[in-house]
Amino acid sequence: MRFLWKVVGVTYLSSRWIVRQPQWLIQTVLASIGFLVLLYLWGGRAGIVNYIIGDLVAMSWSVGINIVGQHAGWYRLMNLMDAFIASETGPTSYILGVFLSSAPFILASLGVNLPIAIAFNCLKALAAAVIPSLAMLVLSTALGLAIAMRVRKGVNISAITNPISYILTVLPPVYYPAMLIPKTVAIAAMACPTAAAAELARALIGLSPIPAWIPIASLAAWVGASIALSKRAVRWGLF
Repeated sequence: MRFLWKVVGVTYLSSRWIVRQPQWLIQTVLASIGFLVLLYLWGGRAGIVNYIIGDLVAMSWSVGINIVGQHAGWYRLMNLMDAFIASETGPTSYILGVFLSSAPFILASLGVNLPIAIAFNCLKALAAAVIPSLAMLVLSTALGLAIAMRVRKGVNISAITNPISYILTVLPPVYYPAMLIPKTVAIAAMACPTAAAAELARALIGLSPIPAWIPIASLAAWVGASIALSKRAVRWGLF
């Protein structure tokens, strides 16, 4: 119970943005709707399937690499991290609390995608996207923390995490299927974690020519490497 209360405390303190800056959620919803319209005009129902997969993967990547990373970076800048370290809060409860405070972004994405999936009979695509997105959340959170703890100036966090977040969701085959690019290039793109997660979701519903073991192997390697990296970077009390 003590551990749970610590997580609840960190979550509460880290989620004050919902009251003070709710426009972030509005921005997230509008961005999702923008991609939805574009992909529907491009491919009809097939475009909707790729949108649902891409949006969940992109949001899972962004929550960890961008939002969690920036939380930790700004807490360091404002010396709030020192307060957490001086208290009984440990690194595990802190990480879980910051992660849970970012959950509204994922809920907002699901709030847009669920009725769309029902309307276009794409619930299988939604379910398939959830599985690799969970791995993506672990991976991106670990990488986001590793970056935040290693950047010397907290004000530079967003200048690093924002480009990483956007580039790896817009350029690789995340919102569009890998089958649209040459097969050799598509297989090479599986080295990108976001592309591997999206293509695994497509493979689970039979929409990918790439064997499922390739994106699975890529994601497994990324998850293992990111956890190892974060363990070295997150040194509680040694900043």
